[in-house]
Amino acid sequence: MKVVKQKKVDDCYESSNTVDFLLSAPITKDFVEHLGKLGKLLLFEEFDIPYFKVIVKGEYTIKGAFGRKTIRILLPEDVENYPLDPLVQHIESFKIVR
Repeated sequence: MKVVKQKKVDDCYESSNTVDFLLSAPITKDFVEHLGKLGKLLLFEEFDIPYFKVIVKGEYTIKGAFGRKTIRILLPEDVENYPLDPLVQHIESFKIVR
């Protein structure tokens, strides 16, 4: 999986320090479980479009929906230019099986 683009989100109601990642492939359960290794994984599979949250305590929260190509990262409010390289490396270490 590759992070194709990073975009600062200015109009997120949950956090004023938010970034969206555009991914190279749709989100799968295997990919979500890979992200879940970073913290506490919450799955909401009972909805029409299943979604997930990964809470990395004291750092950030990752949110997304299965089948989509975008994840949202909610960062700490008081930290500008939060270092996202370790997260990008973790995402890009996931190998897509075709």
